[in-house]
This record gives sequence, C-alpha cells and structure tokens, in this order.
Amino acid sequence: MPKHYQLVTIEDIQKDEEAILEILSAGRNSIKLLNYYRELPVSFDASIEFSDRGVVGMNIHDLQAAAMMIEKEVFIKCKGLPYDVIAKVMKIRKNTGSAFLTSFHYVIITAERRVCVRVRVSDKVDATFHFNNRLIQGRIEDISFSGLSITAPKGITLDENSTGTVHIALPSTMLELTGKLLKVNQDDSTSKFIIELEMDNKSEQCISQFIFAQQSVIIRELKDLFNNGPDTIIL
Repeated sequence: MPKHYQLVTIEDIQKDEEAILEILSAGRNSIKLLNYYRELPVSFDASIEFSDRGVVGMNIHDLQAAAMMIEKEVFIKCKGLPYDVIAKVMKIRKNTGSAFLTSFHYVIITAERRVCVRVRVSDKVDATFHFNNRLIQGRIEDISFSGLSITAPKGITLDENSTGTVHIALPSTMLELTGKLLKVNQDDSTSKFIIELEMDNKSEQCISQFIFAQQSVIIRELKDLFNNGPDTIIL
C-alpha cells in the first residue's frame, strides 16, 4: 500500500510480534481491518479463526478481501493493542471469506490525521493553477473537501505558499476557486502540486457530488475484483 503509516517499535521486532499475536489470539476484543484503496478508506469488522506459528486466520468482508488483494497488506485495529498494527496478506479464500496474515508490526497510521477523506480520481479531470503570470496545467490526481493535487509535466516551478486561482473542469461544471500551493513533489518526468482550496457553497456541493461519484466507482471496482477473481489468491 502507499506509505500511509510509520512503523513503531516498543521492544524489538520479534518481541513486538509475539505480543501482538498473544493479544489477537486471546480474541477478547473486537477487530476492525483497514485498507486505503485509491485513497478511500475500506474498513470492516473481522474475527479471528485461528492463530498458529505466526499466522493468523481471519473471517473478512468481501470488499476488505478485494482491497487486501491489491494492497497485499492490511491495518489491524484492536482495543487491546497499544498501537495499530500492519500485517502482510499471505492468502485469501473467497469461498470461505478467509484471510491468512503474517509479519505483524506496530504502526501509527498517518493517513488518519487527514481532516477530510481523499479519493484518487478515476476519470481524466483537467485543472489549472494560475499565479501571477505563471500557469500550471495538468490533471487531478486526488481530491478532498479541503484540497486537491494536480499532476503536470515537470519543468514549471512555483514557490510554496503561493496563492492563486484554480480552475477545475468537473464533468458537470467548471469551478473557479482560490487556492494556496502547499507543496510540490517531483519525480523524473512529472510534478505534483498539492493545493489547499477555499470553498464556497456552490463549490462544496459540486465537489461533494464529484467525490461521491468517485467513491461509487471505487466500490464498484472492488466488487468486480472480488467477483471476477480466483477463489483462492496466494500473495
């Protein structure tokens, strides 16, 4: 999964894993699993089937199984644990709704610090950011109620904290908003511009409808993946 967490060590890796397995094996507390598929949180209750020699079997929800197939890891939230946990997915059996997990580590889930739910955009949605006489033109990578990121060809640079005008070409309308450039991430060929948005009532409603539509697309993808995939997935 993308880096949504920071690893935490209490004693050492082996002792921490032994402590995690002991708490999970006791089965006294409710368990919730969490994945981030295309930035959308996918979280359902789960229950322990067995724990044996470092492997834990769980009963899981269909959509959780689909997200786990893609991410190959899953977060575990349980009141008895001092921190949340991340585990690797060994195997999923669709016909029994089972997952087999191993390699347990404490984590802090940094994605939970977000003020708003973010989704990775499925469609090609164009957006621009104007600052003075400079123009960033690209496509929206992800969006939330508080901001968005625009991916554009590498080459144009802007100072962080620059405030300008954002134009978003949503399928139903064109929005013009004030935006503040918070951060620029660059790789070999593209730049990702992370922008905070100032919303009014119209833009909030339009972006809310767009985010809901994107969430629906993501859920359909997960359902299709679960329904069309093999009965047993070994990762």
